[in-house]
Amino acid sequence: MRIRDLLERQSVCINASPVSKEDAVSRLVDAMASTGCINDIDRFREDVFERERKSSTGLGEGIAIPHAKSPGVDRPGLAAMVVPNGVDFDSIDGEPVHLIFMIASPNQASDAHLDVLARLSTLLIDEHFRSSLLSAHSVDEFLEAIDSAESEEDEKEASEQARQEEEADSPEQKKGYDIVAVTACPAGLSHTYMAAEALEQKAREMGLTIKVEADGAAGNRNSLMPEDIASARAVIVAADRAVDIDRFAGKPMVRTGVVDGVHRPGELIKKALSPDCPVYRIGGMSTESTNLPMKLYRHLMSGLTYILPLAATAGILSAVARLEFVKTSSLGLFLDSIGYSIGSLLFPVLSAFIAFSMAGRMALVAGFTGGVMADMASAGVIGALLNGFVGGGVAFVVARIAQRFLKGHDAMFALLVYPLAGAVLTTLIAQFITNLPAALIDNVINDFISDTSTITLVAIGAVLAGMMSADMGGPFNKLAYASGVLLLADCLPENGPGSMVMASVMLGGMVPPMAAGVAARFIAPGHFAAREREAALSAIFKGLLFITEAVLPFLTLKRLRLACVTGSAVAGGLSMFFHCGICAPHGGIFLFPLATEPLFYIVSLLGGVLCGALMFAMLSPNQAAVQAEAQAAAAAAAAEDEAAREAASSLSSGQLPERGPSMAQEAATVAAQVDAAATGQATQPAQDSQAEAPSAPAGAAEPAAVAAVATDAAGAAGCAQSAHEADPLSADACAAAHQAAPLSANGQKSQNQESEQSSGQRAEGTEQTKPVI
Repeated sequence: MRIRDLLERQSVCINASPVSKEDAVSRLVDAMASTGCINDIDRFREDVFERERKSSTGLGEGIAIPHAKSPGVDRPGLAAMVVPNGVDFDSIDGEPVHLIFMIASPNQASDAHLDVLARLSTLLIDEHFRSSLLSAHSVDEFLEAIDSAESEEDEKEASEQARQEEEADSPEQKKGYDIVAVTACPAGLSHTYMAAEALEQKAREMGLTIKVEADGAAGNRNSLMPEDIASARAVIVAADRAVDIDRFAGKPMVRTGVVDGVHRPGELIKKALSPDCPVYRIGGMSTESTNLPMKLYRHLMSGLTYILPLAATAGILSAVARLEFVKTSSLGLFLDSIGYSIGSLLFPVLSAFIAFSMAGRMALVAGFTGGVMADMASAGVIGALLNGFVGGGVAFVVARIAQRFLKGHDAMFALLVYPLAGAVLTTLIAQFITNLPAALIDNVINDFISDTSTITLVAIGAVLAGMMSADMGGPFNKLAYASGVLLLADCLPENGPGSMVMASVMLGGMVPPMAAGVAARFIAPGHFAAREREAALSAIFKGLLFITEAVLPFLTLKRLRLACVTGSAVAGGLSMFFHCGICAPHGGIFLFPLATEPLFYIVSLLGGVLCGALMFAMLSPNQAAVQAEAQAAAAAAAAEDEAAREAASSLSSGQLPERGPSMAQEAATVAAQVDAAATGQATQPAQDSQAEAPSAPAGAAEPAAVAAVATDAAGAAGCAQSAHEADPLSADACAAAHQAAPLSANGQKSQNQESEQSSGQRAEGTEQTKPVI
């Protein structure tokens, strides 16, 4: 299978001009859908945006490869877009993106199509290949460049394979590799193979041998054998997900993200071969090259992920048990007891999986112990967090000491020494060091939320809810959601102060898609594109389910995020004003019957949606005016193009063309048409005032001729500048036409042959212009 088998003509967009990253992705999804490979376009679009929230697929060097594995895809497909002026894609190098490939992959993808995607990722490393795609003037030229590059790659792979087989048969070539490496990204598609190719190319340039295992969606390609690892001098792991690294024990190892493998291969290779490169030990902490705050943040989010289902279950069961028609029955008592039992596990699970993220399975017991100690000392969620990090650190230290001084008996250590030592040390540290300050901080936070003024509560709710829609999955969004979940866990299974914070946070995530849908469907449909109007009802429904990502297709302009933040902040502030609370960290509208003050909670949601929808209507451009302006600009460009071609044709035949209206008159006509389209009024083109003007007297012939030459020179400069933006060839032809045939200001050739004498007199001070054939 070749790249062209997945990339069809109708899915290639040349000379596109998306206004934002979201707009570019939505256009590519629509182009992909036109090939028939997608069965649920909204599901696939959501999955692509979900992948973008994890980390941008803008790889730098002007390339982006958005992709997703989705149940909304029937068969693999590709779409491509060339953006001459570039578009902001949140690339890692901060530069605009000019070349975008989108990959659609079904959940059960075949190895054949993954080979094609790996080939594409490899080709995009080549700067010459990227230049040929960016300079393509048509879809056919674009596809031809891909075919040519792929054929060259086939020949290169065949020769490389023959060389490797020849070396394998040669006894003196069995010395192994200087470096072995593993690359892996969450989706196992483009980044995996691009990082592998970049490492291989850089190693060849440095005169080193390397073997790279690409751990992609189809499994390990070019798997590392034990003898490969044993003979290697160093190891590079460029992966954004878990891979088997215990096999590299005892080897100098650099561990980093897959994007660094794509853009910093030389730096990684030098670091791996440096004498200062750390040696990996089983049970040791991650050697990932990330700053400390980011490491702590990732460990925290790991623990938070595991308590979400527990918090939701405990909160909902306890809330149902408190309903009026249930709480006095045996069913209410039964549900309440289950909710309390599950709620008592929140702190131990949070601490355990923070420790697990830090030091692996051997830290689980130490982490559980830290959570139990926080619960017993009423240290709250702050104590659980601190003790989780303590448990992970204790397990790491115990493992290092055991590996250094107690050789052998690994099974006994794993089953007895590590858990027992970790539990005892964590208990001592929690009891005498962390629990007391953690309990004080936790009490201060809860008392502040319970006793503060209404104005302060409104401000807290507005800020946290606004953060939920500020960056859609970015650090502000995650920080706000983590705050809500942790404070909710601190009070479950009761409805404490944390339930009010969580209520505001949830509204902050529900409002943006609902506001965009209401604006596109009911308030200002003329300000939204057809595909946005069609997605409006779906966005409203998903907003009710607390699926914030449904708003992303509507954010074609950056200023529209202001509408999201404003609506969310209003809803969050109103929720705090009415002291609304919810019992679970997720669930959307299904939690409303279980909320405290449910009617006011609905009022808060509607207030935020209305405010956000009005902001969307005000900030979104009128699509009719935009379309009319684009059509007028396209018509003007086409007219200039045609005029330039006629001028060039006349020059080649030795004839001078008849001159139409001046460029100034054409520009005025186009502007009038745009104004008429935007205001809905009919505007007639202005009549040529010079057509009805009386003939100049004979004595004014020379000044009129000078004015004509000056006007034509200005027209030539304006034509060249305007045409250059649309077509450089047209610009050259237009300038050549003006230079060859200076015409009068009214667009007609001078018919007065007697002006040759005066022209000859003017030539004494000014060089006469002659046609250039």
